[in-house]
Amino acid sequence: MKIVLWVVLAALLALWTGFAAMSAGLVAWLLSSVAEGQISSAAQALGQWPIPAWLSPWVDRALVADMQATWLAAVQWLSTMMPSASSLTGWIVPLVWVLWGVVSLALVVAALVAHWFLARMSR
Repeated sequence: MKIVLWVVLAALLALWTGFAAMSAGLVAWLLSSVAEGQISSAAQALGQWPIPAWLSPWVDRALVADMQATWLAAVQWLSTMMPSASSLTGWIVPLVWVLWGVVSLALVVAALVAHWFLARMSR
């Protein structure tokens, strides 16, 4: 049972590490894209996206237009509010890794407690 516990911990830590790495990369990419203005041009293209013919019978055109306008306004607001978004990468990405470390430590401590509990139960 103890071996299963540590195998499960290793699997959880591997998944958590992959998630943290992807999150750090995504945050870095997103903030650099916002700083370079690439997001606002992509949002404008998305705002002009027509509803596919096969989807139009099931979707209200006014709802889609409102969603597109809201998306475009939110991204434009974000690009004006965050002109120096790339500088945020300097502290947000390390913050992601600090969070990874805290959660990893909590998982290891929980596994140690479970290991101790299993040892006490088997006596």
